[in-house]
Amino acid sequence: MSTRDGYADVLVGLQYGDEGKAKVVDRLAVGYDIIARFNGGANAGHTVDTPQGRARLAQVPSGVFHPEALLYIGSGCVVSLIKLADEIESLRRIGARIAGRLHLSELCPVIQPAHLDFDVAHGAGIGTTGNGIGPCYAGLSIRWEHGTRAVVQIRDLVADEEGAFAQMAHYASLHANIPSAQVAAASRIADMRAAWHAIRDTVDIVDSRWMTQNVKRGARVLFEGAQSVMLDVTAGQQPFVTSSHTVPAFAYVGGDLSHRYHRKTIGVAKAIVSRVGAGPFRAEFGGERSSRYCADAALRGIGWREERDRFEPEEMLGSEDAFDVGVALRMLTGEYGTGSGRPRRLGRLDIAALADVVERHGIDEIYLNKCDCLAWFARTRDGTIPVLIGPVGDDGGEPAIRDFPAFDALADNVPDFAALPAPLRQFVLALQEAMGCRIAGIGIGPQRDQLLTLSEEDVRHGT
Repeated sequence: MSTRDGYADVLVGLQYGDEGKAKVVDRLAVGYDIIARFNGGANAGHTVDTPQGRARLAQVPSGVFHPEALLYIGSGCVVSLIKLADEIESLRRIGARIAGRLHLSELCPVIQPAHLDFDVAHGAGIGTTGNGIGPCYAGLSIRWEHGTRAVVQIRDLVADEEGAFAQMAHYASLHANIPSAQVAAASRIADMRAAWHAIRDTVDIVDSRWMTQNVKRGARVLFEGAQSVMLDVTAGQQPFVTSSHTVPAFAYVGGDLSHRYHRKTIGVAKAIVSRVGAGPFRAEFGGERSSRYCADAALRGIGWREERDRFEPEEMLGSEDAFDVGVALRMLTGEYGTGSGRPRRLGRLDIAALADVVERHGIDEIYLNKCDCLAWFARTRDGTIPVLIGPVGDDGGEPAIRDFPAFDALADNVPDFAALPAPLRQFVLALQEAMGCRIAGIGIGPQRDQLLTLSEEDVRHGT
């Protein structure tokens, strides 16, 4: 590392999550010394396709497959001990090195059995993942409940392991109104203890000065956001939001670094938009019908296997019914929850919403994933790519839609932007102009090498 101060960049999702942030982080990680998470927990489902297979990440930063990079889970994250230990072990099995690289803030709150029970009992109405994320963050804010602390932090486990687990058991007993719940809590705590021992032996627990000390020695940091800015607990549409701050400004609070080191903000979006859980989604194919179907599918455990057995997606693409088109696109583009497997609600790209996010959060450049999936629109009834271009009118009518020319499926090995079909190049350039923000790269497939970087010349003369 240099003797001069380093810097930090922040990467966030610009829609409703699942934009392919991990793929972009994986590509960019070579230019950074530390990849850091600053919000969320095991509710984040990131995937990276590697030569060893598809890796599913939740709490470990997506730079894990770049062995020279250090990894950091900041104090803005909540930690599931069991899921983190399992994730570390699954990564180890496919060849990723964790020991000596992964650092965990001692200030991270720990998800307790009581948090899981509360989330399962009360979170279904807004589509939570049931991982205890919201109740854990709530405990951090409540601080004190029924005469005891409502939160346990990693530093409590370091200082007094027995006392910390005893406190979790006591807190669970205050919320367990039936004996079976108390038995389940005891079993979970035993599993958490074993997981903590595995984590403690592999992960470096650090204080809040660790990040600053490294940056002052020249470290280059990439903060990796979980979920998306549209799901921010304050800026999003309550109550249909996540439980943490997802906006780029929070990276320096949850990532334990002064904002003085900020250099730029990177946004990630995808060309076909999806949303998991309940909440407004004006671009949705099939509208309220799609929303109800996906909510019911999540409750009944319906996922990609069940839809594969029930539907013929390539036939449904030609339907007049927007609901059918949405189902078909979900199946053909693999839009199912990384952790849950539940169907995601599918929608059109909303340029107006993206432009608003870019302006409000100071996005400097964008990576647009799943551009290859736009080729499926060539098989729809209209044969065009529909994009929302304006806000809902004062009369409550539907937002304006602009149709772009579709194109045939892309070749497997597209070398550069100039080799893409002209309609796709024109689509990207039109999007860039509408948002007022440079598109730095586009995803044209799921593999690590299927992310094209766009030069200044590409975006000036790409037509």
